[in-house]
Amino acid sequence: MKWKTGDTMHVKILGPMTKQAEVLLQNTAVALKKLKMKATFEKVSEFRKVAAYGAIALPALVIDEKLISVGGVLNVEEVMALLRQLQ
Repeated sequence: MKWKTGDTMHVKILGPMTKQAEVLLQNTAVALKKLKMKATFEKVSEFRKVAAYGAIALPALVIDEKLISVGGVLNVEEVMALLRQLQ
């Protein structure tokens, strides 16, 4: 999906809210702010919901129902690069 200025994306962090998941959430929020993109955030820790995305490692990043990253904590620049690919 192509993003335009003013669009709001839905971001989900999958997995238990460990330190890694919190850092991924924070880095994603910073990346969105730097790119002047808007988003709503949701933390998903229920196993059945996490498994439905096919994430084989946690934490995982989902943007608008698309699994973007699994099993690692992306830094701000890495998240920005992935977000630019969605634009």
